[in-house]
Formats: sequence, C-alpha cells, structure tokens
Amino acid sequence: MTAKLRQHSLSSVRKLQELLHDCNVQLATFRNAIQQIGTVSDSSQLRREIDISAKACVRSCEATKNCILPQLKHEGVEFTRHAMQFIACAGACVVELKRCDALENRFKVQDDYTSPIAAAHIPLMEEMLETLENLVTVHFSTSESAPETKPVRRRRTGTCRPQCICSKLKTSYA
Repeated sequence: MTAKLRQHSLSSVRKLQELLHDCNVQLATFRNAIQQIGTVSDSSQLRREIDISAKACVRSCEATKNCILPQLKHEGVEFTRHAMQFIACAGACVVELKRCDALENRFKVQDDYTSPIAAAHIPLMEEMLETLENLVTVHFSTSESAPETKPVRRRRTGTCRPQCICSKLKTSYA
C-alpha cells in the first residue's frame, strides 16, 4: 500500500515538474517574442504570434495551478520548492504581460487593427497569482504549531556570578 502511495506521490511530483517546465518554456517563448515589438521585424504576423504565445503561457499556468491546488496540503520539500517556483513563474508572467501591454500601446501596428493581446490576460493572471499566494500563506501559517504548544526552553544558568564576571573577560591589549 505504501509503495502505491509513494508511486502516486512521485508521479504527481514528476507531473508537476513537467508542467512547471512547460510553464517556464512558454514564458521564455513569450518573453522572446515580446522583445521584437517596436523593432523592424514588428508586424501583424508577429502580433499574432505573440497572441498565440500569450495564450499558451496563460494555459500552461492554468494547468500548473490546477495541479498544485489539490496537493497544497502536501508538506514535502520537493512540492514546496515547486510551488514557490511556480509562484515566481506566474509573477514573471504578470510582469511580461504588463510589459507587452505597454509596448503594444507604445508601438501600434499600422497594417491592420489588432486587438490588444495582453490586456485580457493581465487580470486573470493577477487573480491567479494572488489566490496562490494567499493559499500558500494560509497553508503555512496554519501548519505551524501554536505558540502555546511549543516547548519552552529553559535558560542555561551560567556558572559565573556577577562578582567574578571581570575574570572571564579577555582584557589583552597586545
């Protein structure tokens, strides 16, 4: 029975690793495409590619979030590390979406009208990021033991009395 649980746990960690990797790849692709806005290669075709890349990045983040949320009670170090990496990736995605929106507003394409790419995705990603941060904060704040139940450490009583404290100090000036 424990072997099955361990296998399920390992498969979910592998799945989370794959989803996190895909999320990072999509974010890197999106970031790379955004860097072309405002250059000589900026065109309607590039904007369509950026739109596809932005949607893929958001879908990847959604899939990763859907994998993380059911496992939030899991206390493993590996899972916690992956959850923190995903929160950082989602935060970077929000930054890149805002950057894309600013670049779109600054450099308009003259070929034809294209709808704003990033503006629709920004509120969705910000909400996802805020939800994840709140859930992780609540999870870790409730998983710690209460202050009343923590063992109280006794202070070590020193062997030194106030009268002989000077003899314990090093007073060498050499």
